[in-house]
Amino acid sequence: MSKSNGSVSPTQSPGTMKAYARRCRQLAAAAQRELAKATGQRADTIDLTPTMLVDFVIGKKANYLANSWRVVRSAVICTLENRATLVDETVATEIRTVVERLKQEKPAPEKEKKPVTSRTKDKSPTEKDLMRIRHAALARQTEGAIDLVLYFKAAMPTGLRPCEWPRAHFGRSKRDGYRWMLVVENAKATNGRAHGPTRTLYWEELEPEVVQDILAWIKIAKDGDYDRRLNTVGHALWEITRELWPRRNEWPTLYSTRHVAIAAWKAFYVRKGQSPTERLEALAIIAALSGHGSDETASTHYARPNAASGKGLVPAADPAEVQNVRQVIRLDWREIMRESKAKKQARPPA
Repeated sequence: MSKSNGSVSPTQSPGTMKAYARRCRQLAAAAQRELAKATGQRADTIDLTPTMLVDFVIGKKANYLANSWRVVRSAVICTLENRATLVDETVATEIRTVVERLKQEKPAPEKEKKPVTSRTKDKSPTEKDLMRIRHAALARQTEGAIDLVLYFKAAMPTGLRPCEWPRAHFGRSKRDGYRWMLVVENAKATNGRAHGPTRTLYWEELEPEVVQDILAWIKIAKDGDYDRRLNTVGHALWEITRELWPRRNEWPTLYSTRHVAIAAWKAFYVRKGQSPTERLEALAIIAALSGHGSDETASTHYARPNAASGKGLVPAADPAEVQNVRQVIRLDWREIMRESKAKKQARPPA
């Protein structure tokens, strides 16, 4: 496990650009819904201008923590700047004006408030809740609902981000002792948040149905219509969860499957009675499976293991990728403090 703390300057990969465009479309749709509510119009009849979009985004700034605000701001700026190259000079001038305005908007969230996405995201949905969502989706018999069930089946054992599926490859393992392997291009490899460009998950065995589900979702993801279908799936999940639990404050999202997968990996690899060395190795394995650059991220920002976690078949990580994970967590801090105190006491008086 690497202990290097070197930083990498952020770059915008094609995957990042695509994610930014998707985020901007979501914000634009939210702006249209809000304007429709205020004016009594239908959302799809509102011609949203760049100024209206930026006004809406800035108006929501207080709901975001600093990091989330920077992502939202970058998504809108990047997408608008790309659009400026495709429109007439009048609209391009408007875009340049509002982009400069948005660039000046520094993060200013309320200190104790969680970001919007985290405040409503259920990171640890129960097995019962997930089953109710599947049953509700199957009862609908729409394309989005049927796709949602398949997405759940493929994403729960693999822990992939929704945007990582188009470049994923699944098939027979080339590693001795394992039958299946899934190679994934890490979505955040270009900004130093991943342990490398790809990660590989290995399984000794998988149920035939699971194999078919993973292959089926990869086929959908490689279709040129994937963004539309993914948006339809997300909308179906949004509608189903609000119908099932209208009084809740948190609901599962497409990203919740990643939290569930990582919780299962924690339950399997991190056990009571482990030595500090064994615990650090376990955390590095979880980070490698997650595509994280350090052993801290999954431990701090993802769902905790629970009694239902770790029941399925858990993948193994590539040993070389585990070695690339940066060690950030210190489990021997008590020993370090004792050594420091002993050194101070051993120093001769000045």
